[in-house]
Amino acid sequence: MKQVIENLIQFEIDHQTIDQRDYHYVKNQIYRLLGLEHASDDLYPVSITTPSDALEPILDMLEQNQTLDGSQSHRDLFDAKIMNVFASLPSVIEKRFYQLHGSMRTDWLYDYAKSLNYIRMDRIMKNLSFIYHSTFGDMQITINLSKPEKDPRSIVNAIKEKNTTYPLCVLCVENEGFSGNALRDSRDQHRLISFDMNQETWFFQYSPYIYYNEHAIVISKIHRPMHIDETTLMNLLTLTDRFEGYFFGSNADLPIVGGSILTHDHYQGGKHHFPIENAPVLKTYHEDDVDIDMMQWPLSTIRLKAKNMQKLVELATQYLHRWQHYTNESLNLRAYTNQEPHHTITPIARKTSRGYELDLILRDNQTSIEHPLGIFHPHADKWHIKKENIGLIEAMGLAILPSRLLQAMADIKTYITKHTPLSDSASIHQAWIDSIKDHLDMNNLDRALHDAIGHVFEEVLVDCGVFKLDSQGIEAFDTFIKEVI
Repeated sequence: MKQVIENLIQFEIDHQTIDQRDYHYVKNQIYRLLGLEHASDDLYPVSITTPSDALEPILDMLEQNQTLDGSQSHRDLFDAKIMNVFASLPSVIEKRFYQLHGSMRTDWLYDYAKSLNYIRMDRIMKNLSFIYHSTFGDMQITINLSKPEKDPRSIVNAIKEKNTTYPLCVLCVENEGFSGNALRDSRDQHRLISFDMNQETWFFQYSPYIYYNEHAIVISKIHRPMHIDETTLMNLLTLTDRFEGYFFGSNADLPIVGGSILTHDHYQGGKHHFPIENAPVLKTYHEDDVDIDMMQWPLSTIRLKAKNMQKLVELATQYLHRWQHYTNESLNLRAYTNQEPHHTITPIARKTSRGYELDLILRDNQTSIEHPLGIFHPHADKWHIKKENIGLIEAMGLAILPSRLLQAMADIKTYITKHTPLSDSASIHQAWIDSIKDHLDMNNLDRALHDAIGHVFEEVLVDCGVFKLDSQGIEAFDTFIKEVI
C-alpha cells in the first residue's frame, strides 16, 4: 500500500495539484487516514496514468482488512476522502482561476478536476463511442459505461441510510465538500467557481461523469425550479462571453421533454462540437439584423444569428412566447390542456467569429393513450434502445445510451451467428433484431449493429420533432416562423 501511496503523491506533484513542498504534509495525512505506521523504507515512485491506478489497490487492501465492506459506494466515498487530502480550499481554487485569463482558466480547472479524480477519467474512457451516418448528418453515439450501477451491497447500504434534506439536491452549492453517504455521491474534492451574472450569483463546475469534452454545469445559488424565459436566453449568451470557446444550453423546463433534474435552475456547457451545428439550413429569413434559419434537423429547430446580443434575445423571446401559446390541431400540437402548459424550448447558445448564435428547439410534452410517456417522446417501439427523456445533449445529436446495451449486443451477436436464444435481459430486442437481421453485414457485424442502434436513435429524435419534415410539417413550420417576424 505504501508504494502506491508514493505513486499517487508523485502523480499529484507532476500534475501540479500540489507542490513538492507539500510532500510530507500530504503523506502524513494519508497515512493517518489509512491507519498506517510510518517506516524508514526508501520507496521510489512509479509512474501511473490516472489516480485510480493507485486508488484501486489501496481500496482493495482496505477491503481485505475489512475497513471497507466491499460495496462500490463505500469504495467511492473513501477514495474521495483520500483525494480530498490533495485538494485546496474553494477560496484558493477560485483565486487561482481568476488569476488566469481566457481559456487558460477552464483549461487549468478541467485538468485540476481530473487530477483530483473528481472527473473519473479511468471510468469515462470505458465508454463505447461511435459515429452513425444519419439522414441529418453524423450522429454521435455513446454507450455510457462510466457510472457504475448500484451493486447489492450498495443497495442494502442505501436502504439503511437515513434520508436527509441536506443538500436539497445534487446541484445545490452545499454539495461543495459534502462527504456523501450511501444515498449521495461524495463531493469531498468538488470545487465551484462563483461569479455574478445579471444581478444574481451563479457557480461554475464540471460534471464528474462528463458526457463530452469539458462538460460543465452552471448552477444558480438559489434552489429553485428550472425555467425558460428572457433572462435564461440572456444568461446563456452572456456565458459564451464569460467562458471562451464554450457553448451553453438549458434543458427544457417541463416534465417529459426536460432533463433529469428540474428542481434546480442550471445550465450545461462545454467545449464540444455537436452534430446539430452541422445541420443543413432549409430556409433563411431576416429580421432587424438577425438571421433566422429553419434547420433540417429531426427536432424542430430555429437558429438565430446576430452580432447584437440584445436584438437576438428580443427576437428569441418572441419565438418563445409564440410557441408557448401555439396550437395546431391538424398536427396534434396543443399549447394547453385546461391550464397545464405543454410548450417550451430547449435553447443552445454559441459565439462564433460571425457573432452570436441561439438555437431554439421546440418541445411539446403532451401525452395520449397511445403514447402515455409522451407524444413527442421516444415511442414504445424504440424503448429497447432509449426510453428516457431526450434532454439538451441528445437533442443536439449526442446519444447517451444505457450500459445494458453492451451486453445486449454481445447476446445479439451470439443469437445471429449461433442461433441460440436471446438471454432474458436481451429479449426486449427480439422483435427489432428479427426485423433487421437478414439485412445486416455479416462480414462486419459490430459495425452493422452500431449502425442499427444509431438508426433507432435517429428515429427517436424524429419522434420528438413537433413539425415533421414532410410537406405539411415544413409548411406549418414556415408559417410559424413568419408569424413572429
